Amino acid sequence: MIVCGIELASSEARLVVLSGTKDNYSLVETSPPKIILGDDENPDEVKAFKNAIDAFFREYHVEKIAIKKRNKKGEYSGGPLSFKMEGLIQLYPSCRIVLISPQSISAAKRNFSPDYPENINKYQHVAFDTAFTALE
Repeated sequence: MIVCGIELASSEARLVVLSGTKDNYSLVETSPPKIILGDDENPDEVKAFKNAIDAFFREYHVEKIAIKKRNKKGEYSGGPLSFKMEGLIQLYPSCRIVLISPQSISAAKRNFSPDYPENINKYQHVAFDTAFTALE
C-alpha cells in the first residue's frame, strides 16, 4: 500500500509517502516535500493548491491519504487556513482519506519505534509519523 502522510501547518501541507506495511516499509522519494497555499482569498491560488496536491497524489500513485488531526478549538487548535486545506484535500476522489489522531500516532510510535529516514527534512517528521500510523 502507498500512503501519503500529511501535516497541515500554517499554509503548508507537509508530505511524506511510504510504501509497504508497518513491519516492512520504505520511503518513496518525492518532490516537493510540501505544497503551499498562497493567498487563500484568491480563487486562482486556491485552485492552484488543489491542482498541485491532486497532481502529487496521482504522480506517486497514492492509495491512502492520512492527515494528522488538529483540534478544532482550544489552545492548540488548528488555524482556519489548515481546515480549508484539509477540505480541499478531502475532495480528492481517487483514494481513501483518513484523519489520524495524535494519540494513534503516539501509540504506533511506541509499539513499532520506526526510525526517521535520513533523507527527510525535520519538518516532515510529523507527516512521516502520520503516514507510518496509517500503514497496515
